[in-house]
Amino acid sequence: MVKKALGRWKTRRKERREAKRGPGGPREYAELIAETLIYVFFVMTFLLQSFVIPTGSMEDTLLIGDHLLVDKVAYSRAIGGPGSFLLPQVSIQRGMIVTFKSPAEMDKEYVKRVIALPGETITIRKKQVFIDGKVLDEPYTYFKDPRIQAGYRDNYPAFTVPSGQYFCMGDNRDHSFDSRYWGSVPAEYIIGRPWRIYWSYAAKTDDYMAPGIVNQVKSIFRTLVHFFSRTRWQRSLQLVR
Repeated sequence: MVKKALGRWKTRRKERREAKRGPGGPREYAELIAETLIYVFFVMTFLLQSFVIPTGSMEDTLLIGDHLLVDKVAYSRAIGGPGSFLLPQVSIQRGMIVTFKSPAEMDKEYVKRVIALPGETITIRKKQVFIDGKVLDEPYTYFKDPRIQAGYRDNYPAFTVPSGQYFCMGDNRDHSFDSRYWGSVPAEYIIGRPWRIYWSYAAKTDDYMAPGIVNQVKSIFRTLVHFFSRTRWQRSLQLVR
């Protein structure tokens, strides 16, 4: 959907340039700038959203400092909403990565992986996930702590996901605040699908989570100073899978 919209916009710009004769005047340039700004506003409001990874909860799939473009229309038909019937049907499947508003704190947004679907029963025993009694193959998981601890991190009692909700977890299971602690995610809380890493910077959690304007200014300054040396060039522009 996003690719098609971008393609149509580029085609329209090309057609307008070809239709003009001679060099464009101030009015033509002003129109082009205004059209571009309107299009960018539309895309960033309705089609895409920027998101930065502030913690290691999705390692090694997503790293601290990965800056993502989130496709906001990918699941629109699946989760409902105004005009959703006009959008292509995309169903949310197990293993997909999603961004959503936290059921525990609505002012926070998370990126996690869908593990259990509506109506399925999930159980965790000694870090192993079971769906409807069957072991779930998870090649994307990452464990930093070999110990089996008490509590919901490593052992989770049988839970049947309610209709219209999804059980989401971070790939870094030992260090992820997810559905094990605040329950399943209602479909209407889902924002979209992380589409592409447009920039990756080797940062620390404090660079994004430290409170106060002074810390924010320091973080921006460090980023400017170390932009070239800490940018993970090999990750930039990668698709999120």
